[in-house]
Amino acid sequence: MNRRSRDGTVRRRSLRGRLLVASVALVIALVGGASAAGAGGSSGAPDFSVTTIDGTTFTLAAQRGKVVVFDFLQAGCSSCAEQVPVLSRSATRFAAKGVRVLVVDLSGGRASALRSYYRGKLGASKRLLVAPDKGFRVAQRYRVTAVGTTYVVGRRGRVRWQGLWLGKEKVLLRAIAQAAA
Repeated sequence: MNRRSRDGTVRRRSLRGRLLVASVALVIALVGGASAAGAGGSSGAPDFSVTTIDGTTFTLAAQRGKVVVFDFLQAGCSSCAEQVPVLSRSATRFAAKGVRVLVVDLSGGRASALRSYYRGKLGASKRLLVAPDKGFRVAQRYRVTAVGTTYVVGRRGRVRWQGLWLGKEKVLLRAIAQAAA
């Protein structure tokens, strides 16, 4: 796809950019286009329960006293793949401070395929929890409108930070460090 810049030259939109736009459009279509802004509210982060690719149940309410970081990603998405190593390193780096990091996968893949992708192809550590979002229940609960949306939930169960950080690793690390302090 071509675009004209202000000086009249033609620029080509990158494949990566087109895939990101397509991924965002897919998630918006799947969750009804609602905004992520009000998901936390004053009553705290909405509870959810998922089964990880390693077969364990992860329930947000059971994590009270810990900081929980969860990122809505999609297996096969190139920009999402860039986020996984950062999340994996963060899971290891902040583990001693009681931080749990979870990828909520929106691809619809089975646990075995997701395990091969995240642990095999992307080399994610076992500290990085990965769980499929069956029926997009978690994404709907959090009104996610973009792949790559991340939440940092504090020890008392309140959303401390939410947003998109791709390419801005320091933003994510600062949010985790502040919540874990």
